[in-house]
Amino acid sequence: MTALTTLSDLPSHYAIKLNDNMLIKLEGEQADSYLHGQVTVNINALDENTVRHCAHCDNKGKTWSISFVGRHDNGRHDNGRQENGRHGNAIFMLTNKDSGAHSLAQLNKYGVFSKVDITDESNQYTQFFLGENLGQMLLSSYFDTLPSEPLTSVHSDVGWVFKSDTQRAGYYVVLNSERAPEFEQKVKDTNGSIFEQNVYDAIMIESAIPSIEETGVSEYVPQMMNVQALNGIDFDKGCYMGQEVVARTRFLGKNKRAAYSFSVPKAFHINTGDTLEKQLGENWRRAGMVIRKAELSEETWFMAVLSNDTTEQDIHRLADQVEITCYPSPLPYSIEQAKSSLVKNRK
Repeated sequence: MTALTTLSDLPSHYAIKLNDNMLIKLEGEQADSYLHGQVTVNINALDENTVRHCAHCDNKGKTWSISFVGRHDNGRHDNGRQENGRHGNAIFMLTNKDSGAHSLAQLNKYGVFSKVDITDESNQYTQFFLGENLGQMLLSSYFDTLPSEPLTSVHSDVGWVFKSDTQRAGYYVVLNSERAPEFEQKVKDTNGSIFEQNVYDAIMIESAIPSIEETGVSEYVPQMMNVQALNGIDFDKGCYMGQEVVARTRFLGKNKRAAYSFSVPKAFHINTGDTLEKQLGENWRRAGMVIRKAELSEETWFMAVLSNDTTEQDIHRLADQVEITCYPSPLPYSIEQAKSSLVKNRK
């Protein structure tokens, strides 16, 4: 695979193979109601053409994983519903392997009491991220049409695709694994570049889309990682794991943390869980922890959870590499919380 120097050097035609991602499938008579009671978004209202960001939390409201959640209908064209009104297709959670392993274990732990099958489908499907130009060139061979709006999806009998909500427009593609080699060859035949997962992570960090690995599991309430800013929390839905803490954090204004992205124009090794310090006068004080990172050949990207009053003028450094100083990038969305009261009529 090709190595990338910096994100600004990303070619117009590229694909990224997401080998570090995981695909969790939920299927069965009670799949909707079960997952609805586990994650931060309204699964009962999720249609087949919509993908959502969401968090899966423990009973203290601390996050096990952040994922995309959507449906796949294997080519159905009836809006994914059976005659009795229940969604007839499977639900998928797309996340990374580290945090996904925790979610899979916890979903199966409580799923024994519901009519739902929960499986790791990572080997059955291969995941790619495609730049918009290459996607428009190649994906018509696999799908009748392409999604036109961010986080909308299209399905066929070989997989599904949704448009990303990243600053660099692209498509997230989930293909049956038996079709993946053929797809990769088509990318090469069009002189497209194939990159490894670190490039995808850099694209996500650039757009301030969080993810957590082993060191971040069960450390943060979703709002500390801006999940609400990505429309990844439905505060008016019914009970779910950790809901009381997540709601209280919002409605009582208890959250004082947020996730920020950093870009450093040099290559260096960084780990999730590394400590970031903030300069205060002539001194440095612990500011937060790295939750996501991407190392390119001449550039390093990372996200860290910091105080939510952090500004772009605040200088930071890594506690273990004090020579590396950096400033947070502007967030591409607002993390301001509008005044609100708890909605009593739960959905």
